[in-house]
Amino acid sequence: MITAKNITVTTTTERKNISLIEMINDKIKKEQENSFGISMLFVMISTMISSISIGLALHGGFSYPIVALSSMTAMATNAAAFSQSPFKYVVWLGMISIITNTLLVIIQLPKLF
Repeated sequence: MITAKNITVTTTTERKNISLIEMINDKIKKEQENSFGISMLFVMISTMISSISIGLALHGGFSYPIVALSSMTAMATNAAAFSQSPFKYVVWLGMISIITNTLLVIIQLPKLF
């Protein structure tokens, strides 16, 4: 005598929460073939914003921590790009430099007025 039990199959789908870091890393992988141009853009933009931040830090006085932070972040991006580090490092250092120096510029803007 052969008997069969009722078998139920349920499929569940979980939504994968993608973090911001994973999204950026996926975008970096997709843009790998344009790495040279994007690296040079990061170098130019981060150097430009950090020079504005340093200029504001020197306006009306000398703020050593701001000058040091702006210089370090810009030079880290430049060093990563020019030493042919992996594209991922250049992008992350460039984004850190741009965000940090943009915040420093916003903080220092009231000094102008």
